[in-house]
Amino acid sequence: MSEKRRIRVGSRESRLAVEQTMLLLRKIEACHPELEFELVTLKTTGDRILDRSLDQVGGKGLFVKELDKALAERTVDFSVHSLKDMPMEQPEGMPIVALSESGDVRDVLVYPRGRERWKKEDGRPFRIGTSSARRRLQLEKLFPEAEFRLIRGNVLTRLSKLDQGEYDAIVLAAAGLFRLGLEDRIDVWLDTEQVIPAAGQAILAVQGREGEDYSYLDCIDSREAWQRARAERSFVRTLDGGCSSPVCAYAEEKDGRLRLRGLYYDESTGRCRTGEVTGGPEDGEQMGVSLANRLKHCGKVWLVGAGPSDAGLFTLKGKQVLEKAETVVYDRLVGPSILQMMPADAEKIDVGKKAGAHPVPQEEINRILYEKAMEGKRVVRLKGGDPFIFGRGGEELELLAASGIPFEVVPGVTAASAVPAYAGIPVTHRDYCSSVHLITAHKKRGCEEKPDYETLARLDGTLVFYMGLGALGEIMDGLMAAGMDRDMPAAVLERGCTADQRRVVSTVSDLKEAADRAGIVSPALIVVGKVCALADTFHWAEDRPLGRQRVIVTRPKKRSRKMADRLEELGAEVILLPAIETKTCEDGEQFDQVFEHLTDYDWIGFTSVEGVDSFFALMLKRKIDVRSLWKHRFAVIGPATGKALENRGLLPDLQPDTYTGEAMGRLLAETMHAGERLLLARSEIGTPEILKPLEEAKIDYTDLTVYRTEARAGDVEIRPGDIVTFTSASTVRSFMEMLPELDPGSILGLCIGEQTRKAAEAFGIRTVVSERADIDSMIEKLLSIKEEL
Repeated sequence: MSEKRRIRVGSRESRLAVEQTMLLLRKIEACHPELEFELVTLKTTGDRILDRSLDQVGGKGLFVKELDKALAERTVDFSVHSLKDMPMEQPEGMPIVALSESGDVRDVLVYPRGRERWKKEDGRPFRIGTSSARRRLQLEKLFPEAEFRLIRGNVLTRLSKLDQGEYDAIVLAAAGLFRLGLEDRIDVWLDTEQVIPAAGQAILAVQGREGEDYSYLDCIDSREAWQRARAERSFVRTLDGGCSSPVCAYAEEKDGRLRLRGLYYDESTGRCRTGEVTGGPEDGEQMGVSLANRLKHCGKVWLVGAGPSDAGLFTLKGKQVLEKAETVVYDRLVGPSILQMMPADAEKIDVGKKAGAHPVPQEEINRILYEKAMEGKRVVRLKGGDPFIFGRGGEELELLAASGIPFEVVPGVTAASAVPAYAGIPVTHRDYCSSVHLITAHKKRGCEEKPDYETLARLDGTLVFYMGLGALGEIMDGLMAAGMDRDMPAAVLERGCTADQRRVVSTVSDLKEAADRAGIVSPALIVVGKVCALADTFHWAEDRPLGRQRVIVTRPKKRSRKMADRLEELGAEVILLPAIETKTCEDGEQFDQVFEHLTDYDWIGFTSVEGVDSFFALMLKRKIDVRSLWKHRFAVIGPATGKALENRGLLPDLQPDTYTGEAMGRLLAETMHAGERLLLARSEIGTPEILKPLEEAKIDYTDLTVYRTEARAGDVEIRPGDIVTFTSASTVRSFMEMLPELDPGSILGLCIGEQTRKAAEAFGIRTVVSERADIDSMIEKLLSIKEEL
């Protein structure tokens, strides 16, 4: 009989480590009777330092360094470890050569034996022992009343401390208890959905020397364990975690797919982030890296209240946040002018409607916010009114908070105060009431609970019902049945804070019938209380000169504010819909020739503010000092262009009384002397009308394109009766390109001049033209025709 081959095997000296090693050796011996094993046990650094938590001890490989040394010195042929204790990177020349089939991966809670269990009535904290920051961070959510205390030592030592009353419970790995035959000590199973285990938990790893034959380990090597290990350990490795750090992951194969869940603790915010990814069983390495990067570079969500449609009621902070958004998730109650504040390059997701006008389910909205944040985006969830007043804001934050995704809440002006105010109803008044109560008539799906009409009817205050139009009759009947005076004033307020707002004021007994007669539709607010009787006295919004009128402003965004402010002061609901965007032209051969010989020109003419801005931007780019223009004379088409020139420290020498290209060209032809040269700095689609008088007078001119206009995309509902302002022919063309399905006969075009009017009428738009080609004249024209609309 041949002599057996002896193999020396390294292990930690704890009872659990020895039991785990012997578990593997027995399986190997059963397959290879020609082998015999000698066990060599060592005490590791992690076994010796017991007065500090693992993360406080620091370093990686606390439980393996001594065994690595023995392997390197050939004191042992291979060593056995708990995979979760091993560093993510192996020492050179000492790879992992086999992984065992996994035991039960879950953590468990163990209570003391022979002692009364902790109860809340004890009046002291629930003391849970653990040495793991990973476990503590997750258990704090499950046991908010707990006090977490350090516990170190091997499993038997920890159980002894527990039974002696030092702790009310301790957390251990189920696999270790099973391998010690102590599974009867398990009291509470902690599911992996509640507590993600350490990477590699319940898997035993065999570490050997590179270049040696370990084929005899094939009988214990597990393909599933390798799949798990690759995914979990690549996640931790990417985040630079280790066996003691609060970074953990668990991968599970099901139906041919690998699902990896991970937890990352962000020290800068003190938050834990969790996430998951799925893929093929062989893609674990890549999945771990991908999930780690998503969690580490996680974005942020801002829950922003947009107020009740009127852009003037949108908060400054909300506007600042929105203008920096990378993704905007918005609903139907957000005013169109507020939507126009979104960055042009932002991803825009409308969750207010889908095909067939079905709203996006709340769970889907929550998922969108989570996924976009996990992509590292700055996400703004834009909601009408205030997000925490019947706006489901709390529901949308639950998943974010549970996943550790950073968020902020920007409150908004709620409809309960703004909409009644615009209808002339003060929701509180010392002579009528001293309280206001907000109620939603729209319950969560599956919830049959109705408002407590008995309580509401007894309140001596104003009642404001959100989302109650469909249940208006039921609400009024419920209040009367509960004893409310049938003659109590009540109102329905439709489309508050918009040009379309309407109010119906009646009594509790007659409000439903009155609202039906008026054809009131959603969105609408219901107000019940004595203050409703003040609406006819305090109404103001519709009394403004342009009250009840929507005006679409199509000017470029940076030049639309002046017109919008004037219109809003007069009561119009202004929708900013920039039809064009202006961009300074890039360099070209013509630019080089013009700017190199700029002193050859006697006059420089500008036909727009954009022309002024672009010309001086091109000068600055070439480092040409404005003082070099000391001998030039300047012509401008109108006051706004002249003001832009004045802002550069230069005064115009010529401006026509009529602000048109033709008038400017004619005046230049009359003013310029023989031999003088003119440089026109304008748009690539500038009107040819300015050139005819110049050519007839044989003026030497250069027509330099300094900027171009580009059509913008837009998604605003244009309604019959809307007035659309056009300040150039290009705004007309771009507006119609933007809205190809629009019936041009349904709107009225307010045009700044004849060229613009001709462009609008060519599309079939009804038009009116301002007396002068300036904004003030356009507004004067609008006021003069308001009564005819």
